[in-house]
Amino acid sequence: MVSEFEPGAKEHSKPKNPDKEDGSLGGIITICALLIALGASTGKAGVIVVLSLVAMLFLHELAHYLVAKRAGMKVTEFFIGFGPKIWSFRKGETEYGIKGIPAGAYVRVIGMNNLDPVEIQDEKRTYRNAKFHQRFFLASAGSIMHFLIALILLYAVLVGNGIKVDDSEWSVKEVLKNGPAEQMGVEEGDKIISVNQNPVGSWPEFVSLIAGSPNELISLEILRDGTAYSLKGQLGQLDNSRENQTEGTGFIGIARSKFPNTRVNPANAIIETGQEFGYLTKETIFGIGKFFSPAGLGDFFSDVFEINAPSSEDGLSSSIGNEEGRVVSVVGATRIGTQLTETGWPGLLLFLATINVFVGFFNLIPLLPLDGGHIAVAIYERIRSRKGRRYYADASKLLPLTYAVVFILIVIGVSAIYLDIADPISL
Repeated sequence: MVSEFEPGAKEHSKPKNPDKEDGSLGGIITICALLIALGASTGKAGVIVVLSLVAMLFLHELAHYLVAKRAGMKVTEFFIGFGPKIWSFRKGETEYGIKGIPAGAYVRVIGMNNLDPVEIQDEKRTYRNAKFHQRFFLASAGSIMHFLIALILLYAVLVGNGIKVDDSEWSVKEVLKNGPAEQMGVEEGDKIISVNQNPVGSWPEFVSLIAGSPNELISLEILRDGTAYSLKGQLGQLDNSRENQTEGTGFIGIARSKFPNTRVNPANAIIETGQEFGYLTKETIFGIGKFFSPAGLGDFFSDVFEINAPSSEDGLSSSIGNEEGRVVSVVGATRIGTQLTETGWPGLLLFLATINVFVGFFNLIPLLPLDGGHIAVAIYERIRSRKGRRYYADASKLLPLTYAVVFILIVIGVSAIYLDIADPISL
């Protein structure tokens, strides 16, 4: 899913009515029918995710549009989607509308390169004749918008819900029937505060204390309805022979409650927003680099051609371990986003923040037709310009590479869609 501003094409003649609407009630009905069908198959959460992604694409293109208009460039089209036109209207010199394939969006600015013919009177309003800082800012505006959206979403989650969890705040959610905990007298809602007089701070500390005492007699101190109680009993043992360990692991038979999130006050959230954004940035850049490495592409296409991998003894696919960092299509992203949205609004906002950071950096890859390719060309032209004489890059020399990039992106996109349908990722 890539949203970018497209190179301008030869401008079509204007209709007699500059504000004419091009479209019918049928187009609107089609869009509504698609949303109803989506809601029927994925529920309200799926509709929310799709509309959020569409809004993200709109804001990306709005950034390009506003910068282009501010610089005096001529914008002839502003569309959500690609392919056949569903509905549009013209206001002034720009046509706005929706197309049938919701795989992106675009703003059409005239004169993107030397291969783009324009009317003589419009030459001064082309992208190619704009100043360097205007071309650079226009090309990077979409990614900047994505980063701003991500920062706002991260800040909202930190203040309204919190991202980090407090693993010291937990209680017994469930007690295994006839397990060691039930035999000791542990009940749902109890808070375990010590094991063998060793204070229990976090859940990992508790797990470590239990795991290291298989079949041993232990004492627990619990807090129940504000009153402390002491319990004693013997732990069980899990068989670790499959992991080639000579000793077993202690087993008590309880499930914990969900860790609460830690909210951040508005002032501190500014700093933590930057930290969370930095973490997402590092993970995104590393992930993109890893995926487009020979090994990463090899693993991806191996997954595509080996969908029917044998299952392990516990029923999990043997490829589960390779799903971390797997590139997903719009289909996969919608499914994951729907699952996260069903957990509550923080899940949706964190999902959207992650998607925005990814799309922002992906679009900065310095290859046409991505935004980063236009930035690279603008910088190259700046370097080659001398003594006030502007250098213009020959776009025809870049066409073979551009076509190759488009072909690779299409192959990866189609493969990702197939993989997300045949072997979907579930959280």
